Amino acid sequence: MLRQNGLSLIEALIALVILAFGLMGVAAMQVKALQSASAGYTQSLANVAAVDAQERIWAALSPTQDCDAIPLAAIESAWQNQWFADPSAALGHVQGQASRIDRRGCQFDVVVRLRSEPNAPHDIVTYVFQLPNQP
Repeated sequence: MLRQNGLSLIEALIALVILAFGLMGVAAMQVKALQSASAGYTQSLANVAAVDAQERIWAALSPTQDCDAIPLAAIESAWQNQWFADPSAALGHVQGQASRIDRRGCQFDVVVRLRSEPNAPHDIVTYVFQLPNQP
């Protein structure tokens, strides 16, 4: 009776197929991790953009005026130009032109809409803050 030493060609091919499926799984996990890291970075930038809008509004508030005298349209336009206007802007790649600043008295809502593709759903970051009432 013959005794077999080593692997047959069929066994080696099966091992290669199993290894290939395993490596494809690892590659898919890497791609998903990179996508998640990119989404997290974009969310962080959206938070920084919202805080920047708040700082711009705070800077426009003078001790002798109330919240209604803040030139919100000019602030919003400059803010959108800085963060979303062209592709080289920090959030220019996410089509955030629908982002806005809303005012209700001395309460402001900064809404940052993030969309990476034209038909993709929006990720919305809403940042609400209140300024003190002035005399």
